[in-house]
Amino acid sequence: MANFVSKITAPLKTHILILSIIISFSALATETKVDRYALVIGNSNYQVSPLDNAVNDASAITSSLTDLGFDVTSVFDSSSQDLHAKVEQFYTHIKNQKSEQSLALVYYAGHAIQIEHSNYLVPVDVKFGSKEAFMAGLFNINKLFAHIATFSDIQNIIILDACRNNPFNIASVTISNGLAPLEAPSDTLIAYATEPGGIASDGVDDNGVYTKHLLRYIKQEISVEEIFKKVRKGVARETRHKQIPWEHSSLLQDVYINPPLNKNMPDIIAF
Repeated sequence: MANFVSKITAPLKTHILILSIIISFSALATETKVDRYALVIGNSNYQVSPLDNAVNDASAITSSLTDLGFDVTSVFDSSSQDLHAKVEQFYTHIKNQKSEQSLALVYYAGHAIQIEHSNYLVPVDVKFGSKEAFMAGLFNINKLFAHIATFSDIQNIIILDACRNNPFNIASVTISNGLAPLEAPSDTLIAYATEPGGIASDGVDDNGVYTKHLLRYIKQEISVEEIFKKVRKGVARETRHKQIPWEHSSLLQDVYINPPLNKNMPDIIAF
């Protein structure tokens, strides 16, 4: 009887050990929690050249990110004061959470312009009376980078669906087509709706061409690089290669908008 028990017990001990290892690795896979935050901005109601889909795009992105568990801050048809305040509040909110690791996603749909190789988001209340008044109302994208530089252990995604035709004509201000290429700060991916200097379509349906394809893939459990590769293929196909989305990345590890369960769990040898 003792021999019989020992023969049964040894394999059981092996299976129990394997089960314990699996449980331990599963715990490790979920130990590092990345808190996810998003600032979503959509500007459509411009005095000059209003946009059909920017607010629709931002609303749809807000819904998708909320469904994915992001802590979302949204602002639509923002004034210059509102835009500056929301950006400040967004990064202050993340700091106040004291997260060990964070993902900060900023999405912008609306007009954006390039002036002397710098990129600016355009609030809906931008003034056209003079160069000084016009420039004072813009939001320099470099201000996002200044906020990012104050963090450690934060991953960043900046999405700019903003490369429409330039509708503005201001004396003494030379506005170039599209946006200038930006060098991403450490651990940051910048995604453009089209290549630097290119023009993106506002779309003829409820969403712009770029965001329509982004919405199609944003909930997939794949890395952000894979998401934007799929978006690029979809936009290029739909526009017959007239619009090619583009990214610049300094991410140091895989980043997920919708992280798969146990993505860090190593393979277990089957016995």
